[in-house]
Amino acid sequence: MKKTTLLQGRHFGVVGAGLAGCLAALHLARHGARITLMEKRPDLRRTDIPGGRSIAMSISDRGFNALATVGLEDTVRAGTTPKTRRCVHLPDGSTGTQEYGCAGQALWTVNRKTLNCVLLDACETTGQVTMHFETRLESLEPDAGRLTVQNLVTGDYDMIDCNHVLGADGMNSRVRGALCAEGAIGEAITTLDYRYFEMEIPPTAEGGFALDPDGVHIWPRPEGLFVALPNRGGTFTGTLFFAKQGDNLFQEGRQHEERVRGFVAAFTEVAGLVPDHDAILKKAPPSDIKAVRCHPWHLDDRVCLIGDACHAIVPFFAMGMNTSFEDCTILDGLIEEHGGDMGRVFADFSTRRKPCTDAIGDLSLRNFVSIGQSADPDYDRRWRLERHLWEIMPDEWMPLYPMIHFSLRPLDEVIAVNLRQNAILDALLAEFADMPEDEDLMAQVRILLAA
Repeated sequence: MKKTTLLQGRHFGVVGAGLAGCLAALHLARHGARITLMEKRPDLRRTDIPGGRSIAMSISDRGFNALATVGLEDTVRAGTTPKTRRCVHLPDGSTGTQEYGCAGQALWTVNRKTLNCVLLDACETTGQVTMHFETRLESLEPDAGRLTVQNLVTGDYDMIDCNHVLGADGMNSRVRGALCAEGAIGEAITTLDYRYFEMEIPPTAEGGFALDPDGVHIWPRPEGLFVALPNRGGTFTGTLFFAKQGDNLFQEGRQHEERVRGFVAAFTEVAGLVPDHDAILKKAPPSDIKAVRCHPWHLDDRVCLIGDACHAIVPFFAMGMNTSFEDCTILDGLIEEHGGDMGRVFADFSTRRKPCTDAIGDLSLRNFVSIGQSADPDYDRRWRLERHLWEIMPDEWMPLYPMIHFSLRPLDEVIAVNLRQNAILDALLAEFADMPEDEDLMAQVRILLAA
């Protein structure tokens, strides 16, 4: 891990010791900064709390690239489980598969708490990060760089003076709230018309996986969408998504027995794999799905937001954590580009990064609809045509999913390329009822690409 002294003598206050906050602290430490890292939760390494609502997280090349910069890629990768394809479970009991990438490419499931603990250990090892747990931000004076915090165990208050403040405190960011109160930024918080329950599919009696562990399993149904991600140890993390409105069996106000009957009828296979689905549907309240946008992300060289604090996205493209981790890579590069001038770093970070996170936010919303259509024969035909184009024209064509997860291409550029490719796919599907010969297909694609 290459180190610099660009931030030598600077003190950063990082609010939030979750995934983004810890990784950002490591990148700052790489450049010689001293960091005070504050977290309202207890130390995850010494408690039984899970470390977040979503247990299983998906990490791809963008996330691993950010970890590599601070020397943690191999450590984290060793504790992951690969997912190479989408397994679509159809109502008739059959299963279709859709590969995410080509040979050797996969999304990787990582346990959120395990990953957070690795990052906390790495922060501690630097000798440059002082960590305060069960400490809540009470107020922020942006111009002075002063944080007032409360120790949630003793009730005592303290003031921390910093050269710079980084808000990595998630969707409900208090740092963002302070900047909004100052009139420095504006925010938009969107609540989707969907909710979710999280369930675990346990291992079989023999200790193995109940489903193919090499894929993400999806049950698209009119009543909702169930998604299962493999974990180490033979479990799957399952999530049931359903609409708030309409004739929905999982809505509040429905009788519990009616909910359970509806779940079993719509997701018969899943119900057989989740032995406690009855208790979960009865006791656990469903969670809302929210998205956050704001502008700008910073105030001069004093305060900057990062991760979910400025761009929380919906979880339908497995890019929430990867996008936040890529924030850290971009911030790291800008520190070097601008020689540690944090006024220029924060301004450029906000300007350059926001179009990318807006783009992946929009795409994640659209992908929920796409996943719901994954059992449709037309969807499968389109998927396979695009994968075939990638196979025969690898230098000229890459599908959206690999561009997002298996490349480091800027996200706003990826979206622009995908819009053009979608138009070409529409034209090809309209012209060819069956898969044409490769030479004819390549010729037609090149004509459309040149148009």
